[in-house]
Amino acid sequence: MIGLISATAAGAAARDRLAAAWPDRTRVYEGPVPDAVRSAFAECEQLVCFLATGAVVRLVAPLLAGKTSDPGVVCVDEGGRFAVSLLGGHGGGANDLAREVAGLLDAEPVVTTATDAVGLPGLDTLGLPVEGDVAAVSRALLDGEAVALRAEVAWPLPPLPVADEGRYTIRVTDRLVEPAEREVLLRPPTLVVGVGASKDAPVEEVLALVEDTLREAGLSAASLAELATVDAKAEEPGIVAAARRLGVPLVTYGAGELARVEVPNPSDAPLDAVGTPSVAEAAALLGGGELLVPKR
Repeated sequence: MIGLISATAAGAAARDRLAAAWPDRTRVYEGPVPDAVRSAFAECEQLVCFLATGAVVRLVAPLLAGKTSDPGVVCVDEGGRFAVSLLGGHGGGANDLAREVAGLLDAEPVVTTATDAVGLPGLDTLGLPVEGDVAAVSRALLDGEAVALRAEVAWPLPPLPVADEGRYTIRVTDRLVEPAEREVLLRPPTLVVGVGASKDAPVEEVLALVEDTLREAGLSAASLAELATVDAKAEEPGIVAAARRLGVPLVTYGAGELARVEVPNPSDAPLDAVGTPSVAEAAALLGGGELLVPKR
């Protein structure tokens, strides 16, 4: 939800234009401006304030918790000439929001994050989990220093000015490793975990099995793309809840499709229960293409 806050009649007029254009995305906050900002900051993913940037800075400063949790904030001046990305340009989506607001109000978007200013994609805007010294590596890219790209898994990235070698590194990996000094890890969703479970298996048991398997194989849960299983288990509560808690989709396959997959460890038990000699391994192979860890 986008919180809309204004203090004057001119600001309210522009505010109402946004509210009319985005009825399902916005909520107007009335009342004293400090109270409105405080409430919207706590309740919304993004804010558009029709106020001077200095005023908004003073109002939100005591509310800041961290760049990963603060909402994106855009300021629009009284004349409706500029939409300024003030806070959370990347993580909070304020840069994109400023451009959207500017388009609706015929204003000029003002985006001052360094990577945007020179046309470079931000490392934290690629849609991938990112770890490490993002600020230092981004600064190196901006300054034209050599930044090496180490792609341990294939994943498409936008054009970046990278080199074969450098003091700074962008590492694309699904391995369970910690970022080194002057290194950023990008974790693409490359891993599929096939899951078979007995009826009414508790979610804690399914989660523990998935997490332990990944950890023991040296694989990062941050690169988990999906859980996969047989159609007969599509509504199994423990599996469904595990996928939800892991934040990934649950993909299912028919027993016949799974039965046609050649696996290293077929078994009579799933064949008798659901009609295929393999659920976990076959589902992982169908979803991921390569078996990294045999069934447990």
